[in-house]
Amino acid sequence: MTRAGAIVCAALLWAGAAQADERSSALVEAFRAVCAAELPNFSRIEAKAMAANWPVNMDAGTPRQPDGPFNHIKSWMVALPSGSHELSAVEARGPAGEVSSCAITAADGLPEPVMQDLKQALGLGPPEREAIAPDGTRRSAWRVKLQGEGVILLMIDGTPKNTPGIYLNLTHRLVAGS
Repeated sequence: MTRAGAIVCAALLWAGAAQADERSSALVEAFRAVCAAELPNFSRIEAKAMAANWPVNMDAGTPRQPDGPFNHIKSWMVALPSGSHELSAVEARGPAGEVSSCAITAADGLPEPVMQDLKQALGLGPPEREAIAPDGTRRSAWRVKLQGEGVILLMIDGTPKNTPGIYLNLTHRLVAGS
């Protein structure tokens, strides 16, 4: 009976690892396809979300205006076979310039598998900057080239106190010098 119990236990652990790998792969692929396939563009992301009929989770701020400051964030809930995540698009202009970003947040994302899948999918080395907050939250950042432009890729391991959760963000500064 002990041997059978050990086999069942090993099978359950293996199945859990396979699920985590499937989930992290699905999250990274969703991020790559929607956020990292091209430079973040609010209108393009919004059009893609509308075409996929993803439900709006949040829509706040002020829409883009020809002159002056603005900030607009919109997010959608995306259901995948592996689970759901939130997709968000941001556009903003202020005294420091203009930015556009695209992000994916998943409360159940496991940071280490996501980090490994992200590095492999996007050909990343170790993070260029990394900081760990007192609560254990880890922020890893890379500067990457996308369509010839410099962008910032940020992964936040939202796992203070060893609970799951990840945030992947790609930010592009649209105005030179900002």
